[in-house]
Amino acid sequence: MIKDEAFNMKIYLITSNPIISGAMEGELKSLGELIVINAQKMTADEVISRAGDAEILIAGSSGIEKISRELLSGMKHLKMIATLTVGVAWVDIEAAKELGITICNIKGANAESVAEHAWGLILDIAKRITEFDRDVRNKGAFKFADYVGKEVYGKTIGIIGLGDIGTKVARIASGFDMRILGYNRSQKTIEGIKQVDLETLLKESDVIVTTVPLTEETTDMISEKEVTLMKDGVILINPAMEPITNKEAVLKGLESGKIFGFGIETEIMKPVPTDSPYLKHHRIVVTPHNAFNTEDANTKSYTLAIANVKAFINGAPQNVVV
Repeated sequence: MIKDEAFNMKIYLITSNPIISGAMEGELKSLGELIVINAQKMTADEVISRAGDAEILIAGSSGIEKISRELLSGMKHLKMIATLTVGVAWVDIEAAKELGITICNIKGANAESVAEHAWGLILDIAKRITEFDRDVRNKGAFKFADYVGKEVYGKTIGIIGLGDIGTKVARIASGFDMRILGYNRSQKTIEGIKQVDLETLLKESDVIVTTVPLTEETTDMISEKEVTLMKDGVILINPAMEPITNKEAVLKGLESGKIFGFGIETEIMKPVPTDSPYLKHHRIVVTPHNAFNTEDANTKSYTLAIANVKAFINGAPQNVVV
């Protein structure tokens, strides 16, 4: 990027319900013309039609269905995309690479919020809070003997994926004096976490949390074989992307008692079908992609996305995916 071009950039921000302060807006306007589009799951044709002259695109996956090859090819002036997400499974990375478009993410910006959400689900399921609350409201339930829970203190937690989120889940687990097992491809040493193979983690953990990004390799990472290896009565939490845990395998595990309870984040800005088996099982807690969604994380996310734009314009891009 040529610095002299900085004040002439055509910048589009496309996401659902953008949370951008006046100061942030001013920062972006100092870099060029800013157009903000509040939209949900725009198609490639819609993005090209409304933002086809963009040179820089700041985008959330709630606003654009997929940053596809079609979309990228149709935006002839596009130089850089600053995602408002950490994961980029919704972006055609190969197409961006071929077209010379830089993609930068917000690595770490919402990790604390997602880790806290994971722990909210763990404790909710362990103490059967949402389950009992539903039954109080819908059935007049009051017999505590029907809602025996579990303590997590001193138990073993297994964390699959030891990135920004996984390590924060582990930090919180240390407050419960838990034995912490981790599975990570890099096998980089992390203090306080005993790294083991996936089979050992599945066999020995009382609580299992998946915090890996969604890729071809991690799709259905927890399936029938993996559930079979787990202890009886395990708490399983997926605060990452829904396809990491195979739905049918998890449901079978719940019915057999292999899984005590399941916490799942479903797809962003998509309603959960009313006939979904997730909604029919009493020990499943569903949040439609809300783990990241806190005031603190939103501020960090936009701040980092804007910093990524500035860094790119200044010729020193950061948080580069491709």
